[in-house]
Amino acid sequence: PELRVALTATRAEGEAVVRLRYRQVVDDGWARADRFPDGLERDEWDADALQIGAWSGTDLVGAMRIVLPAPGRRLPVEVGFGVDVEPAGRVVEAGRLVIDPDFRGDPAHRAWGGLFARAWLELRARGFRVLAGAASPEMVARLRGVGLPFEVLGPERPHWGLPRLPVRLDPAESTPTWFAGGLESSGRWSRSPS
Repeated sequence: PELRVALTATRAEGEAVVRLRYRQVVDDGWARADRFPDGLERDEWDADALQIGAWSGTDLVGAMRIVLPAPGRRLPVEVGFGVDVEPAGRVVEAGRLVIDPDFRGDPAHRAWGGLFARAWLELRARGFRVLAGAASPEMVARLRGVGLPFEVLGPERPHWGLPRLPVRLDPAESTPTWFAGGLESSGRWSRSPS
């Protein structure tokens, strides 16, 4: 309840998102700071992407990017992993999920969950229901453990400094276990889902 999770609405909010992304990318060693001389992590997909932020008061504590499909343009995961995600033109990529290091731990779970929830509402409002992205093998196992049917689309490869897998998620293909009380009773999210 203390977090506001919404699409960025101003240029300043959008800049705060790409500045937080820069901080995580550089601090975690995913890329060198000299790749981003302006202190902002952005690429060619950002101009048309939906940027979602989680704010605690005026502090940005987390962010996520949603890349919508566009005619004649591949999704970042398709380019980065050399895969095609079906159905073509009907898949949205969720990525660039970052949490401010000062807010990791329990608040991060709320921000992380809030970002994914807002992303889902935004993509459903636009008529989409299938997600793609890149995730660590550990994250894929965790999310499968709560009943989300992540489909691995190709082999693991280094991506943003870590081994990651290209994945696809169509939630209509399963019922998450938390609907039956599985999440709370299992205690699966007792540690940070980094």
